[in-house]
Amino acid sequence: GAIPLCMIEEFDLPMDIVDRKVRKMTMISPTNKEVQIGQTLKDDEFIGMVRREVMDDFLRKRANESGCTLINGLFLSMTLPKSKDESYVLTYNDFAEGDGTSRQGIKKTLEVDVVIGADGANSRVAKEIDAGDYEYAIAFQERMRISDEKMDYYKDRAEMY
Repeated sequence: GAIPLCMIEEFDLPMDIVDRKVRKMTMISPTNKEVQIGQTLKDDEFIGMVRREVMDDFLRKRANESGCTLINGLFLSMTLPKSKDESYVLTYNDFAEGDGTSRQGIKKTLEVDVVIGADGANSRVAKEIDAGDYEYAIAFQERMRISDEKMDYYKDRAEMY
């Protein structure tokens, strides 16, 4: 996925988490109209392309090292606190238990003081708190082997369809 340059500093991410530094981007519409993006970037600016499995693993490990308990689960719903003294109650499917033959998990609840909705563009947490409509884009990267000559064109470029 793509991350903005400011995210690297704000989240104190190591530079090696960035797989590619994109400085040119071509957005291609369903009707094949193209728009070039990146002309306004300064020489030291780029859009960081990261592999989600690498970045997510890094963030999980950092959270765990900072004292968080990691849960392999799927968020289902949330009960909001009715007063300052109450907790949020999360309902989720816990995938850590069971015999591993299915991905249904075991339904559980968890009381927490804070909820961070870092669950992507189609956030279940945002829907649960009725965050409203918002604009978002979903990006994915395809990995394929091409010749070095062709790869030179894509060295610092991405195409979005």
